Amino acid sequence: MKLALHGYGKMGHAVEKVAKESGHQVVDANSAEVLIDFSSAVGVDEAVDIACKRHIDLVIGTTGWNDRIDGVRQKIEKAGIGCVYASNFSPGANVVFLLARRAGELFSRFPQYAAGIEERHHAQKKDAPSGTALRIAKEAGMNPPIVASRVGSEFGLHTLFFDSPDDLIEISHRARGREGFARGAVLAAEMIRGKKGLITFDELVMS
Repeated sequence: MKLALHGYGKMGHAVEKVAKESGHQVVDANSAEVLIDFSSAVGVDEAVDIACKRHIDLVIGTTGWNDRIDGVRQKIEKAGIGCVYASNFSPGANVVFLLARRAGELFSRFPQYAAGIEERHHAQKKDAPSGTALRIAKEAGMNPPIVASRVGSEFGLHTLFFDSPDDLIEISHRARGREGFARGAVLAAEMIRGKKGLITFDELVMS
């Protein structure tokens, strides 16, 4: 498959490495079949415009743009292309989203349990709380507060916990590096071909 990259920072380099190892070509957007965006919240609009104009499918790994999701959906549907997006392209993290949903349903039956989320990232990460933490909170329900730390070099740790006077239950996901996200993004690019509209990554791989 011919893939183009929009945003060539650390994640862009990781996607390029994984894509080439998987037998794909990294090319210019003019000759690409899928555009993979890891740019910035502002840069997402440009990526959407490029994909729609060239009628190529799109993978959005950037976070912080969900306030514009309705406008993005309209553009994608009008162009007749497929677009998959995620707050986290790690397959493991997407399993955690499903676990959070089920755990929230179960613990809501027991009023002695209070839910909360702790997340830690390196000092260079800009958004706090992260898109992953917000997604876990949404899935878990129970209005869990989120405590976010931006210090040191932790790549990404998210822990959903349910605390009671009697016990503590934790569900955690710790990323070991960027390659897990890159592999998920390349998988999304492979799977979005032939599909139309705006689709979440977990809908794409777990439905």
